[in-house]
Amino acid sequence: MYDPCARISVVKDTKTQNPVESARALRPIGKEPFLLPEEFPFGIAHFYYTSYYQMQPHKHSELEIIYSVSGRGYLFAENEILLLKPGDIAITNSEEVHKVMPDPKQPGSLIVIMFKTKILEYLDNNQELCAIFYNKDLKRRLKLEAEEKEIVTAILDDLLLEYEQENLFYKEKITARLTELLVILHRLYRMQRREEQADDGIGERVNEVIEYIESNLQEKIMVKDIAEHIHLSASHLSSLFKQKTGLTIYNFIISKRLILARKLLVETDKPVDLIAEECGFNDVSSFIRCFRERVGTTPGQYRRASR
Repeated sequence: MYDPCARISVVKDTKTQNPVESARALRPIGKEPFLLPEEFPFGIAHFYYTSYYQMQPHKHSELEIIYSVSGRGYLFAENEILLLKPGDIAITNSEEVHKVMPDPKQPGSLIVIMFKTKILEYLDNNQELCAIFYNKDLKRRLKLEAEEKEIVTAILDDLLLEYEQENLFYKEKITARLTELLVILHRLYRMQRREEQADDGIGERVNEVIEYIESNLQEKIMVKDIAEHIHLSASHLSSLFKQKTGLTIYNFIISKRLILARKLLVETDKPVDLIAEECGFNDVSSFIRCFRERVGTTPGQYRRASR
């Protein structure tokens, strides 16, 4: 049976300094799902996050599948920020620096799978099946419709069960179910990629918005200014951007500024007030408040923890 107390992450509340739970992993007793044995490199766990949870950017040699069960979260991968809502699947490869963070206001849970392609060597076309993880036009987030969601959750439940109980031929069962999941993801990728290509006009406009934001992070950015720059109305622009990215323009700007801020905090010795200015915040107090609300800690605490 699963032991919900087998793995609990505890941090200190920044205000009270009291220890608080930040994440809980439901996994079989005695198993560490992401220290994968060489003979069968596969792991799966169901993680429950609180608003206190923090993850450092990292990469690993395994491929990773992330299924959003509840709440809201964000996948930070390379220079992308992807909103994860229930029913979304995200994938990362062995070359990408990434991390997943819950929305502090709506923390939820994720099922995470990590594996090496070694377990798929019995397939003649295993490289093609896993090519979506390394596609140069990688869509890291795949959205599931109701029917697909039902099929995928059944596969994930089966994988969790087999991984826990280790019944006769459990490795063969896990390999078969993982293969089925990868086939579904591959088909979804191809279908959603075609839809994206058919929608290139919108995609180009959204890319223009992203380029404008990234080039003007230090400045005060208003939606009306972006709209004038790409010759659209502010309301139409906001609708297109939300439709394409899942984020409002305001939230995207804040996320980009905080990504830059975290980079500067870790890689430089610049004072916090100068970083706030370089990242486009009005003043250091609004920067610290926003950083604490969205990252879960103060800039100074983040810098010390990262080092």
